[in-house]
Amino acid sequence: MAKNKIRIGIIGAGDGANNLLDILAGYPETEIAGLASRNMKREAVAKASKMGIKIFSDYRELATLPKLDALIDATGAKEVDQFIKRSKKVTAEKISGYGAWFLWKMVEKHKTLTQEMARNIGEQEALYNTGIMLASAANTEQTLSLIMQSAIGLMEMSAGTLALYDEEHGTMQTKVVMGFEKTSTAPVNFEWKVRPKGLTNHILSSERPTVIEDISKESTFDTAPLLQLGIRSLIAVPLKVEGKIMGILYVDDFTPRKFTEREINTLNLLAAQAAAAIDKAILLDKAETLAVTDELTKLYNHRYFLRTLEKEIKRAKRYGDELTLLMIDVDYFKNYNDTWGHLKGNLVLKTVADILSHSARESDIVARYGGEEFSVIISNAEEGQAAIVAERIRQEVYDHPFPGEEKQPGGKLTISVGLATFPFDGNEPTHLIECADKALYRSKALGRNIVTAFRKTAHEPAPRKKAGSRR
Repeated sequence: MAKNKIRIGIIGAGDGANNLLDILAGYPETEIAGLASRNMKREAVAKASKMGIKIFSDYRELATLPKLDALIDATGAKEVDQFIKRSKKVTAEKISGYGAWFLWKMVEKHKTLTQEMARNIGEQEALYNTGIMLASAANTEQTLSLIMQSAIGLMEMSAGTLALYDEEHGTMQTKVVMGFEKTSTAPVNFEWKVRPKGLTNHILSSERPTVIEDISKESTFDTAPLLQLGIRSLIAVPLKVEGKIMGILYVDDFTPRKFTEREINTLNLLAAQAAAAIDKAILLDKAETLAVTDELTKLYNHRYFLRTLEKEIKRAKRYGDELTLLMIDVDYFKNYNDTWGHLKGNLVLKTVADILSHSARESDIVARYGGEEFSVIISNAEEGQAAIVAERIRQEVYDHPFPGEEKQPGGKLTISVGLATFPFDGNEPTHLIECADKALYRSKALGRNIVTAFRKTAHEPAPRKKAGSRR
């Protein structure tokens, strides 16, 4: 025969009773017969009502209920205690005094452990979800942002910064900054030197997170820059993979704050996960960069150029924009190679590549087409605008002092440029390249060191000599 439920009555509606309702409600062996309270505005009264528990304004009514197995006095009042002890109508087992106090302590401990368990489960789920997101991140930038968001969320803090370490130069550079919008401006790509006795070096040298609960009271390190950002407390953990330093993860708050051991350990776990993800993302980015980069000049390679030109032409068709392609060739490069050798010839190509990179617009795509030939894709530019860019590049190369250029025809190392514009000269990649090439050959035929547009090749048999040009 199944045992009947234990019927319990609770006198009082304080915090202890409130917690006890949560615990007893979860046990199928118990039934809360009623709750007595003189103050009907107590939280426990509202909770008991929602749970369908009968409410008594007079504790004596509850205490004398028939078939009541246990009566818990949560008031500590002498009047209640005496009534329970003396009344013959109270047949339930009584829990009061030290017994009730001990019960409340057990209830509080149970609640604390339950909350701690819930937090741990939540943190483990958050770490697991972070791992899944990091595994699917598209690039290093997205990886870093996900790490910063996860750290701020896990620690329930206001802001944070993620900085990467440059081992070669001994410098740190911020890559992600979050949460400083309302207090100040924390710059992205801010760079600073790691000083032997500075806070950064201390963080990097530590195996455990560095915790500062109140920065205004910190005297070991110079924290003035942090105070200027409004930061009052922080926890910072080094990001390391197999002994290799990747950077530092800072999580900040704008008020002093204490950190529990659980929080510190949680951030440590995230940091280990983050460091591995960053290392992988950087390696993948490097591999992708190498796949589209010319090894000698560090410009985009021929394959990337063709792919990008096709994409840019499709975009220009969609939005009705113009696009201009420059084809560039180093004049008499074979002569320079034959005179000074391939090593110095390679140095010329690298120098020309550098000039192209800083002379072109930031949005332009500069590539090594092959050999001593280069190409520049100038988006959203009609022929006249592109001609200005092309002329600037030509002049920059002409003005640069190349070693041994006095042996070149005309005594200077120069380039020739041909340009063709979409959609007027060609509306497909191969056609546009062919037109730009024809314009380049026209520049060669007209004496080199000049810029020629494809549409002008049939109308201008010989362009004027430009300032600073030699033929």
